[in-house]
Amino acid sequence: MTSPAVRQDLVGLEVFSRDGARLGKIKNIVGDGESAAEYLVIGRFLARDLVIPADTVEVPGDRVVVPHGSSFIDSAPSVRAKGAISPADAARLEDFFRSPAA
Repeated sequence: MTSPAVRQDLVGLEVFSRDGARLGKIKNIVGDGESAAEYLVIGRFLARDLVIPADTVEVPGDRVVVPHGSSFIDSAPSVRAKGAISPADAARLEDFFRSPAA
C-alpha cells in the first residue's frame, strides 16, 4: 500500500550512503498504513532489501543519498517490505534512523 503523496519518480534511482558506498536501487515506496509516512525499499544485490524512512534521504540530481555510513545502514532492522509497513516495524525503523547514534 502506498500513500497518495508517494514520490514514484524516485523508483529506479541509485542509492548511496554518505560515505559513497552504493547501496542499491529504489524498487518501491511503501507507507505504514496509518500515517502519511513513506519508506523507501532499496533492492540490494545478494543482500536483504533495505527499508529507510523517505524523509531522511537527500536527492541531489538523479541519485539518492542516505545520510548515514554504510556500516550503520548494514545494521538496520530487517522488516517486511511488501505492502504496508506494520506499525511496529515503522516504529523500529523510526527509532533506528532517528536515534542520536545515527
